[in-house]
Amino acid sequence: MNNHANDRAQFASAGFPRRLGALFYDGLLILALWMISTLVVIGVNDRQEPLQGPVYQMFLYLESLLFFVYFWTFKGQTLGMQVWRLQLISESGHLLNPRQALVRFLVTTLSIGCFGIGFLWMLAPHGRALHDLLTGTRVVETPKPT
Repeated sequence: MNNHANDRAQFASAGFPRRLGALFYDGLLILALWMISTLVVIGVNDRQEPLQGPVYQMFLYLESLLFFVYFWTFKGQTLGMQVWRLQLISESGHLLNPRQALVRFLVTTLSIGCFGIGFLWMLAPHGRALHDLLTGTRVVETPKPT
């Protein structure tokens, strides 16, 4: 496994367009997940009130957190990242552990919440977003399968 980490550490950092494509793809998946879980909540909820407010928003946020933390720790790739051949790794090339993935998700939330300004850091020569730099992670392009 260590050899794989060394190999991954040598991969080139992913560019802005590829990362944006993966983010868009994952956004569609998250939206579908939210719709399905909302239908389930409506189905088991007898109240006639609409779903809204901070509790419902926290529920959706936690769903997103679980989605990203699971995929980042399991394979280093969300479904959108797999399509765009991207992988999230630590600076040493290892996959993230659950704690690292959780911290990265929280920092990424702030990066997106500030009108996406954290993503603009990818336009610098190092090619890493602010949340990559703050959490010691890299999004790299994986080679085409042979």
